[in-house]
Amino acid sequence: MSKEEGWVSGAAGTILHTKDGGNSWTAELGGDPHAQGPDLKHLFFADATHGWAQAWNTLFRSTDGESWQPVDGDIRGDAFFVSDLKGFHAYGAKISASNDGGKSWKDTFVCHAKMEVNGLTQERDCDLYTLDFPTAKVGYAMGETRVTAKTEDGGDSWTVLVGPDEPGDQHVFSVSFIDANTGYKVRSNKIFKTTDGGQTWQGLIATLSQGYPGVKFSGPDVGWSLRGSTWAYTVDGGKRWTTREVHFPTGVVSFSLPAPDRGYAVGDHGMIYRYRVVPIDYMSKGTIEAAVMPGAGQSSQN
Repeated sequence: MSKEEGWVSGAAGTILHTKDGGNSWTAELGGDPHAQGPDLKHLFFADATHGWAQAWNTLFRSTDGESWQPVDGDIRGDAFFVSDLKGFHAYGAKISASNDGGKSWKDTFVCHAKMEVNGLTQERDCDLYTLDFPTAKVGYAMGETRVTAKTEDGGDSWTVLVGPDEPGDQHVFSVSFIDANTGYKVRSNKIFKTTDGGQTWQGLIATLSQGYPGVKFSGPDVGWSLRGSTWAYTVDGGKRWTTREVHFPTGVVSFSLPAPDRGYAVGDHGMIYRYRVVPIDYMSKGTIEAAVMPGAGQSSQN
């Protein structure tokens, strides 16, 4: 949520919380690596106290940032909350909405799209599974080939945008919008940018890790894509990307970017690394050298 305060989730139903930029962590849920519990692979906070953590079809909720309670129901697809009460999740062709913090859900949209396939116009159901709301009113849902579902009225109605048929894998597993019209998405290991609210997308020149790496931006200029040991970053709004191999002890599986000069990377075996700007002569156990973000004026290390 900020440079200093954040949460991380993982195996055995574990959620950890830091208030000092990662120097120390407190277990809020789980914490025993040998315990039985679901893998919490999706963690999201709407503000400093209201958060949600998801396993495959299970949702947990916090209203104070410290204690967690299970939320009843079968909830599949990554959830995204625009406030402490209002949220959405997409799974299959459906988008569902909640107005009570996730306690109850109602299907609000079923995605159908007309598209030309091999010269023939067909109508198909859409498969949606990733969501992003840059504002409380404007949101995007993506997943299956060529389809973007967009709302401009806070989820009351959705419009389906169909892109051109292109070679290669067009499924989208990661999307990040920095405002209502400007956003980025990753297809396989290629990144695309839109500046017109998803009407058109332009491919960017960037070397990303294989698979489906994530993409996240902190403000209009600085963005990261990080998975395994491959770190790609931009400092000019995606115009140019630099890729470096970073020798983490184990591969990165997820990351956050709360500020242009602060990031966190997590991986197996409890690995958590912090990116920040430090004096050039700074040394600490496990430090890995990294590139400096703009305006720092010093060497930067993890």
